[in-house]
Amino acid sequence: MTAQQTGRAADREGFAYSVADGVGTLVIDRPAKRNALSRAMWQALPGILHDIDADPEVRVLILTGAGGHFSAGSDIHDLDVPLAEFWETNSAAEAALASVDIPTIAAIEGNCVGGGTELAAACDVRIAAPGTIYGVTAAKLGLVYPPGPTRRLAAILGESWARYFLLTAEIIDFDEALRLGFIHRSADEPLAAARELAATIAGRSALSQTGVKRILRGAEPSPEAAGWLAEAYAHEITEGQRAFFAKEAPAFTTRRQDWEA
Repeated sequence: MTAQQTGRAADREGFAYSVADGVGTLVIDRPAKRNALSRAMWQALPGILHDIDADPEVRVLILTGAGGHFSAGSDIHDLDVPLAEFWETNSAAEAALASVDIPTIAAIEGNCVGGGTELAAACDVRIAAPGTIYGVTAAKLGLVYPPGPTRRLAAILGESWARYFLLTAEIIDFDEALRLGFIHRSADEPLAAARELAATIAGRSALSQTGVKRILRGAEPSPEAAGWLAEAYAHEITEGQRAFFAKEAPAFTTRRQDWEA
């Protein structure tokens, strides 16, 4: 299995990107800072994610960190900026991750704090190793987190626990994060587990997956208004039925890029 580096994600400082067997792996690669993101890294993320999402050869994206940590969030040296700039930069990056059509998996080790917790929350699935830690420590620094990431975290934890989490700025451990439902799966080797799950997801219907993600983002697709959707469904369900009765893997051909706005 050969991995290749492609596109804008490969040439941005602080990130490493590879693709193998239809699975892209985007690594936050700043281990000397526990993968804390500089302002330039936050600014680069929307373009990186746009290019990955547009690549029809990539079926699933894994987000992880280098050197045994996911991410310590924003580089504290870059936080002394006007609030409007902080909100715009962080919101754009996290919204870009939350709004891609490609299924996303966070593979988490070590620290997953601040913006790291928020980036993990913007992924569809989170797989973490025992011993990982989490927290949004804005209240320790006098930061006000943007509305989008704040509400996204509340949607995962429930508003009651999100309030506790954000008001106390406490660090919670792996067991607590698992109990609260932030973590979907536990694995000693989260990247290996993420790749295994990504292979399963890559074999599913991209039409189904894109529909799920768009509907959860508020879209209201109509088979009557969008004739292409009814046609795509008819084709996919026929192949799904054929494969089911033949007891073999379906060969779905609709791509997420085929989903019309």
